[in-house]
Amino acid sequence: MTTPTLTAKTPAPALRRTQPERSQAMRKRLLAATLQSLAEDGYNGATLSSIVRRAGVSRGAQVHHYPNKQALMLDAADDLLRRTYRTLGELLLSIAEESNRLQALVDALWEQLFATPLYRAYMELLLASQRDAALRQALETLLARQIGVFEIAIDHYFEPGPGADQDIRPLFIQLFMMLNGLAGHAHLLPQTQTVQAFLSKWVKQSTAHMRARKGVRRPPPRPESWIVQHP
Repeated sequence: MTTPTLTAKTPAPALRRTQPERSQAMRKRLLAATLQSLAEDGYNGATLSSIVRRAGVSRGAQVHHYPNKQALMLDAADDLLRRTYRTLGELLLSIAEESNRLQALVDALWEQLFATPLYRAYMELLLASQRDAALRQALETLLARQIGVFEIAIDHYFEPGPGADQDIRPLFIQLFMMLNGLAGHAHLLPQTQTVQAFLSKWVKQSTAHMRARKGVRRPPPRPESWIVQHP
């Protein structure tokens, strides 16, 4: 009886990534390295050479995607806020009980953005912008655009309460300013419960002015600027 001969199957050739795919992957590596470097080394320590080494790419690749440090830093901050926007949208849609959405949003903002090491990277940019006029102007533009983006989500998920001021968006700007202040001082506070007490107080006060929209089961529309810049 002849024993059948086993032949190894020839592995299928790996699909080669397209140039846009390779470019996007390179960009993601540079942005991740930038945020990590800012969080760990500070703005002055996050030099282009250190970011390139951390990302494991060539200096030529960095220059091709980002001609200078400021462009790289701003895109990294923008990328961080984009990811947070998507994460929060998924979280809010997963909460079936509308009455819990405001507390869930506040808790998630703190735990998934402001209390993370990556947010320290954004704070490094904020501090540096006090002495860098060009960085300040660029961050002003970025902040205005990001406020506009989050206002879309606010109008999508929440509405004014009965008899309340029809414009509830300033309450959320107040929330972001408070969270930013807490992020900068959290390491000095006696215990983490102090932060939660501040957040719960804000939620309790704000529920007199707003409520979650009922029946929202779809995420808010993506801003047109995001679709154009990052399809």
